Parts: sequence; structure tokens; C-alpha cells
Amino acid sequence: MSILWCGGEDVDFTAPSIITVTNGGFRTGFARCSISCSTRNAKSLPFASGPVTSAWLTWYSFFNANDTNLRFIGLVNSATANSGIWFGPGTQSNKAAIFKYDGTTLTLLAQEGGTSLGPIIATIGLTKFDLQIINFGSSSIVNLFIGGALVISYSGSTAISGISNLDCVGLGAGSGVNNTAMSEIIVADESTLGFQGLVTMAPNGNGASQQWSNPGYTNVNPTTVNDANSTYTNATGQDEQLTTNNMPTGIFQIKAVKVVARAAATSGATATGLKLGFNNTNNSVAAEGSAHTLGSGFSPVEEYFATDPTNGGAAFGANLNGYQIELRSA
Repeated sequence: MSILWCGGEDVDFTAPSIITVTNGGFRTGFARCSISCSTRNAKSLPFASGPVTSAWLTWYSFFNANDTNLRFIGLVNSATANSGIWFGPGTQSNKAAIFKYDGTTLTLLAQEGGTSLGPIIATIGLTKFDLQIINFGSSSIVNLFIGGALVISYSGSTAISGISNLDCVGLGAGSGVNNTAMSEIIVADESTLGFQGLVTMAPNGNGASQQWSNPGYTNVNPTTVNDANSTYTNATGQDEQLTTNNMPTGIFQIKAVKVVARAAATSGATATGLKLGFNNTNNSVAAEGSAHTLGSGFSPVEEYFATDPTNGGAAFGANLNGYQIELRSA
């Protein structure tokens, strides 16, 4: 699978985050918010396909202001305190830089000779970034592209004591405030330079089936996580379906689709698993992935689909309009 992970909302990470819904901070029609981390300790779930030593990370960023020598976003190891390879401002706030972080010490690997972040800060401009890591370890290449242009190419050691691979996305913030925020975050095992972006198709209505209790779509649709209000069931084999907003206009190649929910199983529950998938109203077929066993505390549950399970496993078409989110208790 080309796509190792993707996301860009609070539900995609395992620590408290800062959600920004201000216009200009994300591409309307693709994302519905941007995100940063107030604690510098947010991680995604580990990549479903396993850890990597080479990968591409792409995202969109805007900057209200910048401090220096900070971690903003990177590929990290889930078993550590965000040890990994990071992007952020360097010794000057307008210089892009690449760092490694071992959980204690932030080490500058390379920074650009120019000042690419300056114009972005001045205009609060939304810009696409691509970070390529090749052979994480003692002999690596790390490239940073801003707006499609190569601005940093580092060759040398990225080795960090205690880890041999990278398996999730980490988020950081500037001095505990929202100096920067990210949206449309994608990790892939191929070049992301030509990727058109990540479309968030959020729930916007009740679908064909509402077998769960408290089924209103607004109960499962916050841009900022609210575990106090949820939809629920204690019977297996029940379907909860939700309509979504349409894709933006244009012609797209769909590399993969992720369905994500934040879920938990209460003590003594009959239904302790969750299946995620689609109800395809274009052909009246519903299909899900495998069952995920839920823990006692709310946490993200993800399912990735490289092919469309509602049409016999063929590739997804040019759009997903007419697809509903399918939740099935298991």
C-alpha cells in the first residue's frame, strides 16, 4: 500500500491538541481544521503496515509566528518520547530546518541557506511541505521540499539510541502556543510531491441505518474530541451509518481511504469490537474491514482501504460521493 498513514484532526492523535478553524489555516473543501499539539507529545497510531526506515511525509502548514529550534511535525517511534526526525524552524525563525530528537536533546541536522519560512509567516500563507527520509540510521538522506522546491538535502547519520525505525507521526508546538498548525498529513512509501492532498469527508447527516442509541450525526462529528457525548450499542451486528460531505470538485486518483473513529468498550459489554467501512448508496452494498477489539478508554480506531470493498475489491473510482460511513458492532 502506498499510503502508510493519513490524518489531520484531533481524533487522529493520542494526546490533547489545538484545533484551528480560522479561514486560511487549511484548504476549505479538503480539510475542515488544522491541528497542532499543546504538549509537544501527540502521536498518531502506529502505521498499520508496520514500522519503516524510509518514507515520505507531506502536509500543509501555516505560521502565525515562529520561535527558533522547535519541533513542529515529524516521523517518530511510538515506544519513545517522540524520538525521531522532525521539521521546524532552525537557528532563525524564518529558516526551515531538519532535526533529530532523542526524547531529551534536539539536534540540528541541517537548515536551509535561505529564508523560505519568512514569506509564509509574513502572509500567514498556507504551503505544502514534503519530507523524505531514506534509510533512517547511520547512513541516511533526508530531503525537505517547500512548495515543491528542494530546500534542504542532508546526508549523514540520523541514528538515535534505542530505536531502529519510525512508525508514527509526531506533532509539536511553539513554546506551548499555536505558532503553527498542520493539515492534510499523509505518510507514504512513494514520493508525495505529486499528491493532490487529503480530503476529510466528515459526517454531515444520518445515513440509511441508525441501529445504535443516541444516533444523531452531531454526536460523532466534533472537530475537537468530546468523549462525553457519543453514539453507542450493546448488541453485536448492529449498523450505524452516516452521510458525509462531498469531495471537492476536480479529477482525483484515490490512493487509499481511511475510516477512523474514537471508541471504547465499557466493562462487561456484550459488544467489544468495532468494524469500520462504507455503505455505498451507488450500488446499495455495505462492507467493512476486520473487527477491532476495543479497550476500556476512548482511543482512535483506524481501517485503511486501498481497494473498494463494496464493489468486489476493485480500485476506488474518481470520487466517493454517495458513500456513507459504516460502523458495525462486533
